Amino acid sequence: MVAATSLRGATDVVGLLDVPAGAYVHIPFCSWICPFCPYNKVLTSDELSRPYLTAFRQEVDAVADAHLRAFGPFTSLYVGGGTPTLFPEILNDLVDRLPVTGRRAVEVLPTHATPAGLDRLADAGFDAVSIGAQSFHDPVLRRLGRPHDAAASRAAVAAAVGRFAVVDVDLIVDVALEGPGTDPWTAAFLEDAAECFAAGVAQVSTYPLMRFGYTPFGTGRHARRREHAVLAEVDRIARRSGYERRSVWTFARSGAEAYTSITRRRFLGMGAGAGSVTGRDLLVNHFGLAPYRAAVDAGRLPVARRFHLGDGGGAAYEAFWQAYAGALDEGVLRSAYGPAGLLPARLATAAARACGLVVPDHGTLRLTPRGYDVFHDLERQVTYRLIEPLWAQLLREHDERAAATPDEVRSVSWAAPDRGRRGAAWWLARRLTERPVPTSTWTGREAE
Repeated sequence: MVAATSLRGATDVVGLLDVPAGAYVHIPFCSWICPFCPYNKVLTSDELSRPYLTAFRQEVDAVADAHLRAFGPFTSLYVGGGTPTLFPEILNDLVDRLPVTGRRAVEVLPTHATPAGLDRLADAGFDAVSIGAQSFHDPVLRRLGRPHDAAASRAAVAAAVGRFAVVDVDLIVDVALEGPGTDPWTAAFLEDAAECFAAGVAQVSTYPLMRFGYTPFGTGRHARRREHAVLAEVDRIARRSGYERRSVWTFARSGAEAYTSITRRRFLGMGAGAGSVTGRDLLVNHFGLAPYRAAVDAGRLPVARRFHLGDGGGAAYEAFWQAYAGALDEGVLRSAYGPAGLLPARLATAAARACGLVVPDHGTLRLTPRGYDVFHDLERQVTYRLIEPLWAQLLREHDERAAATPDEVRSVSWAAPDRGRRGAAWWLARRLTERPVPTSTWTGREAE
């Protein structure tokens, strides 16, 4: 553990937790910008990364120290991006700075997943990897604008299996690519899933292409029923191969440990664009490197937005991600939020039972096949109506910095996020839950 740097707000944010948290770290640098990707990222350069990483280490140390004092080590570590494997020295550093009791996982670009590169990750202490293959078919990878080919995807998976306790492979499908009728991408996607199962990976994450309005793919439309059909076919292939559905979009080898960055009950995010879930509050860091550094230089956490959910909202949020993972556990929600806080979630689950979306299963409520289809559609709507408008706002921080320094526009501003969806849901969510982020003092409970 490195000596801590004090930042205002670190103790207060950790004080919002009711149980130990996982650590999520976002590395917002890429050497290539994939046009479909909605996440916070910039093209890497020494001029941008060096000052940023200095501030980043300060945030990591402050949050780690506050969590260690309150709860001890983090429950897990997940490093995403961006392209975390651009900075192997930072990954080594994070293992020292963020003590954990559970898994350490990192997202890996296929071209970085060489035997030597993976050995370095394992030696550093990472025991889980998520390989961003996306496909084993070159036409699909070209359509997605990926910086690698199918051979690199296959080589990465082959090199990772057996080196780590958990190997996840990300695949993307767009059933609307060719329009009604034939869809070669769908056929390729099913072949890709079968190939992952045959390779013996622990988990396959199968993502329908998300059409964020501020990306070049944002003008397309979803074919909802075809998405349902192709995911049902993946489910059949998975079961024949000894795998089982562990969430709306993931399939894990029977008996194998699954891992994800989004269904952990509590996590604290570090890095530009990272988010935190403390139970009753959601916090999001600045996306822009300049405002992120400015906050740290001013001696405070780089939090840009805070949303206070309270007991009812916190229970509903946690129930949402429980459902994403395939089963609702009312006992966990009751112990965390109390009977009153549980009421909105109970009303929703009662409606889901009446509609045949969930069934009782050993003390939980398990999603039915129809429930998976409905939740697939619901998750997409939540993404477009609530997450996309927030990210579109925060991505403008890059453009504001670029406008101030015109000669850096090409290196900083990767897209103009001016087509993000906004509507009644986002307006209402902000009115009900958004709270000011203190810049000088932070009591941590002023929103109660």
